[in-house]
Parts: sequence; structure tokens; C-alpha cells
Amino acid sequence: MRYIFYRLAAALCPHVPPRLGFWFFARMGDLAFLFSNRESTYIQNLRRVLGANTPTARVNAVARAGYQNLLKNYFDLFRGHAMTPAKLREQLPELRGFEHIENALKQGKGAIIGSAHFGAWDIIIQLAAIYLQARVVLPVERLKPAKLFEYVQKWRSSSGIDVIPLEHAPRAMIKALRAGEIVGVAFDRDILRNGPIVNFFGSPTQMSDGAVQLAFKFDAPVIVGFSIRRPDNRCAVVIEPPVKFEKTGDLQKDIQAGVQKVASVMERYIRQYPEQWLMFQKIWEK
Repeated sequence: MRYIFYRLAAALCPHVPPRLGFWFFARMGDLAFLFSNRESTYIQNLRRVLGANTPTARVNAVARAGYQNLLKNYFDLFRGHAMTPAKLREQLPELRGFEHIENALKQGKGAIIGSAHFGAWDIIIQLAAIYLQARVVLPVERLKPAKLFEYVQKWRSSSGIDVIPLEHAPRAMIKALRAGEIVGVAFDRDILRNGPIVNFFGSPTQMSDGAVQLAFKFDAPVIVGFSIRRPDNRCAVVIEPPVKFEKTGDLQKDIQAGVQKVASVMERYIRQYPEQWLMFQKIWEK
């Protein structure tokens, strides 16, 4: 059923007027919020961001907007394979810092570009693939059933994005960087649970260190970007300068410090736009 839904949505959504499509998916988000658990992991994550003393009405308002943004992202996903440079340009009334990606790729060492699960995160990857005509390697968890994952791989590849299952990701990421290509990552979730402990919104949590490890090993720049969905559903994209890592000779300490720097950048944007952070998985243990 899920496979059929994805195929149908991917066939229909590119032909739906954006204003109508975003409205419809936002209403689906309203329904998802209405039937959601008010003590869910997502709500708990938001309380960390907003503060323990934040009124419930404020938390619920942010959560409702978050569900709307999540479903709008699905509309972007389903129509993304048909996105042309012209259509992408219409979606981006504001683009700041794109020169950081261009300059990074000129070094010939590839680039590790990522974001949090934030805003219209798909736009960041499409930007690099479509505007720069650059190949992007994107490690992801496998979708089920297998034919759905293969279908998503196929439609992503049409935009120059190679979706790689996590078990094959390390080799593919290294190969991409050596070829001067782009590796796309999400910085705010440690799926393998083997990263260092860093401070995130005043509490310790585990963050993935894969991107920082690659940066140290292959001297590849790490760039954090954010696609902020505006009320008109167009996006303001901000690309931060490459993160500057210090090398003290203590590799593990340097990697942890690097991960902390990335976490601090994410925290700054999430604090400013909490309704744009769409983290539905557990981040903090307590």
C-alpha cells in the first residue's frame, strides 16, 4: 500500500499547483496533529527547545505548525523529481551563502553538506545537484518494502542524487569525496548511537561524528545549511561558512569539539525557528 501511495503521489504532485498542494498537505498535517500523542517524542523534543516552563498552548501551536511543515515536505518530496532549475528558482526568493558551496568544491576535495531535520531540508540537496550539476551521495535508512526504496532511488537519481543505504554508505561517501563530489548528511541524529556526547539545548546528547571524522581524514569542508520555509511556502536558504575545526593532536577530543561546533550552529537556527525542526525521533535519553 505504501509503495502504491508513493508512486501515485509522485505521478500526481508535479502537476498540482503549488498553492493547492501545500494547502492540502498542511490540512493533512492538521489531522496528524489532531490525532497525535501530546506526550510523544516530538513534543518532548520541542519542550527541550522551548523550555520546561513554556505554556502548553505555545507548545501545541509550535507542534501543529511542525506537523504542517512535515507534510509539506512530503509534497516537496513527491514533486522534487520533476523540479527544474527554473521551478527551483521560483521556490527560492532568498539564497544566502551559496558561494560557500561553490568555493568549497573548487578545492577538489569534495564537500560534506548537511542540515538538521529542519525546514524544507530537501531543497539544500536539490540546490547542489541542480544548480551545480554536481553528483550528491545521500546516505539514508532503507525504506520498506524494498521496491519502494528502489523506486525512490530511481527518481532521486534523475536529479543527480544517489541514495545509498546506510550499510553501504561509508565506502560511497569516501569515494564521492575523493572524486570531488558532495556528501549529503543530517547532522542532528546519531542513528548508529556511537557518536560523542555534546551539549545540545543545555543537556548532553549523542550526535553523529561521521561527517567530522571524514573532514579530518580527507580534509573535506563541512558546510551546514538551512532552508527556512516561509508563510508563502517559498524558502529562504542560508548556507553557513565551512565549519572551522581545530587540530590539537588529540584526535578524539578534536572530533568531539568539531561535533559540538556543528551542534551549536544547529541550535542557533532551531531556537529561532522551533516549528521548523522536525525531529520525531528520540534525541535525549532523559
